[in-house]
Amino acid sequence: MNNRLKTRVAAIKSFIGAIQLLQAEIVFRKAALPDILPLIVRECAGAASAFFRQVEQCMLRDGKSFLTAVDILSPELRHFDMKWSEIEWIRSVGHIAGRYDAPAQADRLSGVVAQLEQSLRQAQDEYGQKGKLYRALGLTAGIMIALVAI
Repeated sequence: MNNRLKTRVAAIKSFIGAIQLLQAEIVFRKAALPDILPLIVRECAGAASAFFRQVEQCMLRDGKSFLTAVDILSPELRHFDMKWSEIEWIRSVGHIAGRYDAPAQADRLSGVVAQLEQSLRQAQDEYGQKGKLYRALGLTAGIMIALVAI
């Protein structure tokens, strides 16, 4: 359980960085999504890199749009122990990116980042509180099993 909480925190951090990079590329470079995805895959680590790599492959291999690829692949984010609300915020990126002019996209992506940052704070608090408990329970269970085995 401790590792699940840790995985969730790392995944949310990864997606916050990826969405901020996406936002910067849209606003400052005025880059197109097909040009931004390889950059996100290369520059970001963890869950976001893996997810956007799959999105990019789905777009190239199957000819899907960014929105469709994100919609298809977003249920796989459950593997990173993310809550459904967090997955929905990430999924909303597919509805935002490439759909509006650059300032509108930036504004809406800022809202997604703000929501994910709030989720990150909650996940970090939960990890801080429950993580210690889960580690202690695991240690206690291990000691009990060792004593019983002796």
